Amino acid sequence: KKCWQVAAREEEIPEVGDRVEYSVGTMSFIIVRSGPESIKALWNSCLHRGTKLCKDFGAGDRITCPFHAWSWNVDGTPRNLPGLWDFPELDAGKLSLPEVRCATWGGNVFINPDPDCGPLEEALGVLVDHFKDYDFANRWTAVHVRKKVRGNWKATMEAFLEGWHLSTAHPQAQAWNGDSSSQYDVWENEASQVSRSITPSAVPSPELGPDADPRRAVIETIKAVTPPGVELPDFDRIEKLDRAFAAQWRRQILQAMTGSDCSGHSDTHMLDAVQYYMFPNFCPWLGEGAPLWYQFMPLGDDPNLSVMDVRFLLPLPATGERPPAAERIDLDFDESYESRNAGFGLFDLVFDQDQGNVPLVQEGCQTGSPDTPLVHFGTYQESRLHALHARLTRLCGA
Repeated sequence: KKCWQVAAREEEIPEVGDRVEYSVGTMSFIIVRSGPESIKALWNSCLHRGTKLCKDFGAGDRITCPFHAWSWNVDGTPRNLPGLWDFPELDAGKLSLPEVRCATWGGNVFINPDPDCGPLEEALGVLVDHFKDYDFANRWTAVHVRKKVRGNWKATMEAFLEGWHLSTAHPQAQAWNGDSSSQYDVWENEASQVSRSITPSAVPSPELGPDADPRRAVIETIKAVTPPGVELPDFDRIEKLDRAFAAQWRRQILQAMTGSDCSGHSDTHMLDAVQYYMFPNFCPWLGEGAPLWYQFMPLGDDPNLSVMDVRFLLPLPATGERPPAAERIDLDFDESYESRNAGFGLFDLVFDQDQGNVPLVQEGCQTGSPDTPLVHFGTYQESRLHALHARLTRLCGA
């Protein structure tokens, strides 16, 4: 209740009156476009009997309670309160829907339920500087999936904060991902914690030892980023098959798909998995190697369950016209990304593999011996997990 947290993307509510529900734990908010250039976050509860006013999505020039038809304008001011004569103690002028702090950055909408919180920019920390040349706002959600997971939101998120598990959990990617070669960084001050991992592609995992094949790593990377129906290069005819070649191939593919000119972007920007984390639960990715967006949330008030929200964000087409954001796919606990053909390509399998491990982590942490009450984090490769739990411990007084 005291953290800036990502609640939506601006593109989800393009027109005045468009709104989306943001729920975290037992709290629920209406994220609504209240004007052409303004967005508000309102508590999602009727001031009459507490009925939830917005379920998932909504639109229109008024927010109406389905129980007794009390309604509000999209800026939260009262519009029509039937039967108000029967509430002599109430002043219609004081019945606006309560707001919470709301701000935007990079096309993302953030809220903070704490009325005394500092500005969003302080909580963003180094993200503001690191993303300054990345047109985060002018990207669109090409794929959007929300998945229920049988695991605590922290245990679920931890599975995505280190790359060391790739060799075991994702063996199909070991040939072309440098898992244990990942770089990890943490930036922290009183107002923010941001961490980052950079996992190189088009290089083999060092865990392969003498079986590592750099040429195969480039080939597998190119196969992974090439859409179906696009002819692959004739690898036998290419003498210098290296990361630079893979990056240039990725530039050509992206330009053909979107019209984007990526000629000025580095090879790392085009190939590698550069994932940032903003405390408490937001993971924006930087670059074209894997333009993903993660959010991890508790599911209701059950600490054993969580929700993972994933988006695939593509640059706008060269025309500048914004395609409509993809409709969200909701997966239940036992539904897999692959069975629904969620649309993340090779990541459908990756997400299924990761979320197959999380319930085992959740169960194992609850069934371990009382003589071994602690888990053990690696000093470097799990440094982001160390940082997360150190901040949680301090802020929660645990």
